[in-house]
Amino acid sequence: MTNFQAFILGLVQGLAEFLPISSSGHTTLLQMLFDIDEAPEILNVLLHLGTLLVVLVVYRDRIWNMIRHPFSSELKWIILATIPTVIAALTIKDKLEATFADSRYLGYCFLFTSFILLLGEAVNRLRASKHKPVRWYDALVMGCMQVLAIVPGVSRSGCTISGGMISGISRKRAVDFSFLMSIPAILGSAVLGAKDIWDMAEAANVSFGAQLSALTAQMGGALPLVIGVATAALAGFLAIRLMLYIVRQIGLRWFAVYTFLLGAFLIARQVLAGAAL
Repeated sequence: MTNFQAFILGLVQGLAEFLPISSSGHTTLLQMLFDIDEAPEILNVLLHLGTLLVVLVVYRDRIWNMIRHPFSSELKWIILATIPTVIAALTIKDKLEATFADSRYLGYCFLFTSFILLLGEAVNRLRASKHKPVRWYDALVMGCMQVLAIVPGVSRSGCTISGGMISGISRKRAVDFSFLMSIPAILGSAVLGAKDIWDMAEAANVSFGAQLSALTAQMGGALPLVIGVATAALAGFLAIRLMLYIVRQIGLRWFAVYTFLLGAFLIARQVLAGAAL
């Protein structure tokens, strides 16, 4: 992986993690474009840690308040929202990833993201009243919606924000809670990625450190990884600020237009490629 490829991957990961356009779908596309398939585990782990750092910095005051007041704060609702994802990760995650590993489904998943975004906007606009405090059922709905994002091309933030808006939270509050929900989700993804590296080390009968060094070398050394992580962190910070502004002024419909056009393009490309064979 070249330094330029690392920069682009970090940029897309940072932006797409917090914009409702699916970071997994976009990084899958880029890895296909750049032909990066030799060691995506270490790349995915580090990129996720870069975006996790952003959330911790932006929401540091609220996170500190939750640590100080675990029972009266929203911490209990974040834990509740995480439970469906944990259950899914232990039961159906591998099956879903195996089913949708084929890139031919990616376009349809982007279309599904468009549908979810438009549904959230439509229901939210029809509601006569909305509430700001997150309630237990809001957290549960958003947590169940987050499970859908296991599939590449389905946006985690798009599903959770739309779930909150459908449940009755204001758009701004749904975005804030979605970003806080991303902390255990991103950390969990990083842990699972690290476990994959550990399993690779055991299979090769080497230490975890030796396997990590080997994967780093396959990716072109440490410098591309550092560039990717730093870029992901900076882009993620900008994406959070941009998202908070957009939800107040515009809403989610333009993101739905983008994911629809991208999905339609990928499907049309597959159809034309199949017709050419």
